[in-house]
Amino acid sequence: MTKKSNEIGCDKCHWTGYVIDDSFTNARAVLCDCIENCEECGGSGNVLSENKNGYSYVAPCKSCGVIRRNVKLYNISGVPAKYAHVLQVDAGLDPKRMNTALQKALKYAKQEFVKKYPTKNGFLLMGPSGLGKTHLAVGTISELTLKHGVKCMFKDFFYLLSELKQAYSQGTPENDVILPLVEADVLVIDELGKGRSNEWELNILDQLISKRYNASKKTLITTNYVTYDIAKEIGDKHEILDVRIGDRIASRLYEMCEFLYLEGRDFRKEQKKTQKSQ
Repeated sequence: MTKKSNEIGCDKCHWTGYVIDDSFTNARAVLCDCIENCEECGGSGNVLSENKNGYSYVAPCKSCGVIRRNVKLYNISGVPAKYAHVLQVDAGLDPKRMNTALQKALKYAKQEFVKKYPTKNGFLLMGPSGLGKTHLAVGTISELTLKHGVKCMFKDFFYLLSELKQAYSQGTPENDVILPLVEADVLVIDELGKGRSNEWELNILDQLISKRYNASKKTLITTNYVTYDIAKEIGDKHEILDVRIGDRIASRLYEMCEFLYLEGRDFRKEQKKTQKSQ
């Protein structure tokens, strides 16, 4: 395929301008050679422009500047390497093979949240393990960073607690860990409720949720726990989310998020069964 002189992209990167490296703890977008060798800026990412008054200034390259910015946003978002292939909300998901609950969650994430960001609430995906909750959340922030230039962060709640404990032991200020999560335009909190749910853990969660609530930031959450209504409907004997995190935090989340319950078969178990049968 022949590339026009003013086009960015090539067959190597499938015309995105980047390739994804999954060899580290977190997925990393690496600029393709077609971006590094941009003819417009010589690979610097910046060009010298002139305003209407004749003053010169440095501006982002119109050909590759947006891609460079979005790649940086993706790389600081903390997407786990396991999900390096999930670069958009519906990556690898076939609506025809999905049950109604997953279709509803996918539709909200893709058609409501991403397309209408930032006018729509975030979402909270609840239900058993292996149904694609983290997949949807990661796909959402991957698409927001790489296609729309939105500053996003992914944080496993259990790892967040571990990072805070390590920070305390090293004398690092708590805000050094919490502040980046508060400032992110969109934050994914994965596996909410995992841990002991003691007073200290709930205080950390309350602080994070309250600050994001007050700043009108969008938050996406996955959890294996369910609300009272869902538990009553399905006869679930598992612990209730509201009890696990406390009424104050739950009340904030009800206002901040669209609650979506996922049900169905555990995809991980299904994959193992398929692999064994082959």
